[in-house]
Amino acid sequence: MGLAVVGGLLIALATLTPSPDSTYLASLTWPGCLVCGDDGGADIAANLVLFLPFAAGLRLAGLSWRRCVLWCAAASFTIELLQLVAIPGRDASLSDLLTNTASGAIGAALAAGLPTALRPTRCWAGRLLLGGCLAWIAGCAFAGWLLQPSVPRGSLLSLWAPKVPQTGAFDGRVLSVRLNGVHMPNGSVPPDTAGLRRGLETGNFSLEVDVVTGERLAVPAWIYGMYGPSSWVFGLLESKDRAAIVLPVRGLRFRLRPVTLTVPDGIPAEPGTAVHLSAVARHGIVRLRSTAGDTTREARLTLSPAYAWRLISPFEIAAGERVRWFSALCLAISAIPLGYWAARAGRPGLAIPCLAATAAAGLGALPRALGFPAVHPSEWIAVAAGCLAGWAAHGAAAYFERRCALPSANGSSSS
Repeated sequence: MGLAVVGGLLIALATLTPSPDSTYLASLTWPGCLVCGDDGGADIAANLVLFLPFAAGLRLAGLSWRRCVLWCAAASFTIELLQLVAIPGRDASLSDLLTNTASGAIGAALAAGLPTALRPTRCWAGRLLLGGCLAWIAGCAFAGWLLQPSVPRGSLLSLWAPKVPQTGAFDGRVLSVRLNGVHMPNGSVPPDTAGLRRGLETGNFSLEVDVVTGERLAVPAWIYGMYGPSSWVFGLLESKDRAAIVLPVRGLRFRLRPVTLTVPDGIPAEPGTAVHLSAVARHGIVRLRSTAGDTTREARLTLSPAYAWRLISPFEIAAGERVRWFSALCLAISAIPLGYWAARAGRPGLAIPCLAATAAAGLGALPRALGFPAVHPSEWIAVAAGCLAGWAAHGAAAYFERRCALPSANGSSSS
């Protein structure tokens, strides 16, 4: 039941926290939509994960699968109703209700395998280790595929300060836009679209935008955007005091959240300030620079499959060390089960090389094959730390299992 309580608290934190800055955007969501807005794919993915712990905890507490699903459906309906009538800035939709209920069904079904995963025999531990390693490598490959540069087929439209329902409208003035040295028009097809697409699909581009700032908005606003047949391809955003570049990655095709690089204080608060914004991407390394008068601010991002958490993350983390270490934390958590099963298998001579080969494939071979630069050392350290933590968790679990198996002194009697 403890797992269900923790899962319920996480659900409440994720869904019932007011977001006043998003009230306008939430009002644009039609309650009957199934894939809602530009980030609809990310919302579906997050919702399919959200109810897993809660449902698994209910199932382990003794509820039947059907009752678990009914409890999750009732909880989701209550949440959507509260979001609709009482919680500012949260959007209620049929999509959330359906995907949360599906998450509960999946969590209740997976709960049956938790005892085996937590206390496997040596034979089962070896099988789980092998399957877990293959799944971990496949996850890295899929994440890297989603983060590869990509431009959808069809016409492209160049837009200065576009006014679209999902965001605010940039209040300043855009003076000029140059992409790879070529002037980009406002509201029409850019010149040499085929060549432009080929350049963006290599992941290498140079974008320069000159603006004069206006009043700062509470919601993100496009300064410049390239729009494809059905979604944004890439562009520059003003997000409160930050300048942000949206990268042209494949995940945007599936309505996942954009991968961005941001410069804090990149947009001066004083209206009427001239700002030169430049973004350069070369071989997986992206730099964004903001120059206003004598002040220049810059941020840098080295793309890696480990950064794919941003595609579904509901919160924003400014680029820099915090992004790197959060990515490392995600990697460490993902490696804990592998270390645990490796220890449970009881054959270190085979398990340790298996873990090493998995890390080499996911962090070495795959990024190189997908065109990413070498991953940061923090990612290697994180995977090693996760495996060690899993190995240590096995030691703690084995100790308590032995203690619980000992006959109790209080249970002995003398005649």
